[in-house]
Formats: sequence, C-alpha cells, structure tokens
Amino acid sequence: MPVLDASIVVEWVMPLPGGEAEERLLARLESAGAELHAPHLLIQEVANALLTGVRRGRWTPVAADDAFTTLDQLPLIRYSVNNDLERAWDLARRYDEHPFYDMVYVAAAERLGTVLITSDQRLRDRIRRPELVVGPDEWVPA
Repeated sequence: MPVLDASIVVEWVMPLPGGEAEERLLARLESAGAELHAPHLLIQEVANALLTGVRRGRWTPVAADDAFTTLDQLPLIRYSVNNDLERAWDLARRYDEHPFYDMVYVAAAERLGTVLITSDQRLRDRIRRPELVVGPDEWVPA
C-alpha cells in the first residue's frame, strides 16, 4: 500500500517520453493488487501540472482535459493531510527547508508505515532513506 506523489501520477495520466519507469511501476502495482494511497494534495498538484503543461505548450488543452478525467478515475485512496501537517513541517525544517508539500507525502508514508514512491530525484537524494522513499523502479511488493 504505497503512497504515491504527483510526479508519479502526472506520468500516468499524461505520459511523456522518458516516463517508462512510471509505466513499469503501474504494471507492477496492478499485478500486485496494491492499494494506492495519496493525500488529497495530489489532486491539486497534478491538476496544476496539467495546466502548466498547457501554458508551456507541452500538450493541448483537450489532452489536459482528458488527463484530468483520467486522474479522477484512478483507484487512489485519498485522505486529508490534517494528520500529517505537523510532521511534514518538522521534516521540511529538518531537511533544509525542503518544500513543505513534498514532506506531506513523506509524513503520510511514515504514518501509514509504508513507502513513498516518487520520481523526484531531488527529494530522494534529500531524504536518503530507501526504506521510506523510493523511485519508481525501486518499489517491490512486500
């Protein structure tokens, strides 16, 4: 039951060249029957990435609309971030003021006793705890 962050989900709903690791991850998660967890924050982050992609000409508005519809259909168990705010703040302060929203995902994984899967190499390098934060090619079913 891993926690997923927006960097993974954006690649699922709007695949781009170089997103093969995220596609392989999706296949492994489906094969394992894994429950997918994410804070509600994920929806806002992915939606923002889709809009940013339209503004920057990465994809069309119609493609972004389709991706947003796909996002809503993903089998994600979503939950409020309220239980993770204080821990996320502590983590952000501990790790050199790393962006708070990233630490919400890390705090959620800690609370659930699972791993966060992220494509954000900077976050993985910052945390350096492979039992807690892994890349898409590093996740294996328990």
